[in-house]
Amino acid sequence: MDKKEQKIKIDKKVIVNALLTVLSIEKISPSFIRVQFSSNKPINVNPLWICPYLKLLFPDPLTGEIIFPKLDNNNKIVIGDKVRQLVRSYSVREFDRITNQFFVDFAIHDSGLASVWSQNAKIGDQIGLIGAASKLQFTDDCLVLVGDISSVPAICYTLEHLPKKQKAFAFIQVNDKNDIVPLVDSEHIEVNWFVQDESNPHQLVDGVMSADLSEHDKLLFWGGMECSLARLVRQAVKEKYSHLSPDAFHITSYWREGFAEGEFKHRE
Repeated sequence: MDKKEQKIKIDKKVIVNALLTVLSIEKISPSFIRVQFSSNKPINVNPLWICPYLKLLFPDPLTGEIIFPKLDNNNKIVIGDKVRQLVRSYSVREFDRITNQFFVDFAIHDSGLASVWSQNAKIGDQIGLIGAASKLQFTDDCLVLVGDISSVPAICYTLEHLPKKQKAFAFIQVNDKNDIVPLVDSEHIEVNWFVQDESNPHQLVDGVMSADLSEHDKLLFWGGMECSLARLVRQAVKEKYSHLSPDAFHITSYWREGFAEGEFKHRE
């Protein structure tokens, strides 16, 4: 399959419209609550996906109703503005295709639809799942993962599910040292953790820029982080690795300081 065909296949939308039921809730670090879900429908999470994510649909706060969208004849999601405000994208933290269960790590905030829901969730509560997807698949390129606290679940999942002998570097900035996740040692993986430091706001960018990746001819950059930080990382890596194709850079704004999801653009 060539790259064009692969991209079409990845981008093709598939709606599951499953009902998810909470099985367990656990605060796993100062920044995350982990929720285990079961699904009433089969979920496909391709083992070759890099940083797969879920489109979660939360109940209407006023009615408690979960209103699922549909696909039109042009493979576009038909969804009203009111329901759109109840949709959030979250990374897959773990998935068990045998039991059809998975874990999602919700970042802890004082406000925000998903964060507030997770902090009040009880066993038996339900939300909707529109579908699972990813923008990228593993190739033989050396994978470079960059992110702040918001992308810890995505990066950790990907590192834990690397194909055999896949080379990867990770640069991750967390809020607290207790947010650091123990990962399996591998000769093919190098992980660099940074704890947020107001006196050194550019430590993540500096860490990526100081890494010696010269022995790798082909690099694939993936990043998820705060909007202004994503802009700095994107500019820095594109300037340093200007010989790479534009398709080698996928740096996404996961969130923006002072804005709720839906009030800013995630993509470049």
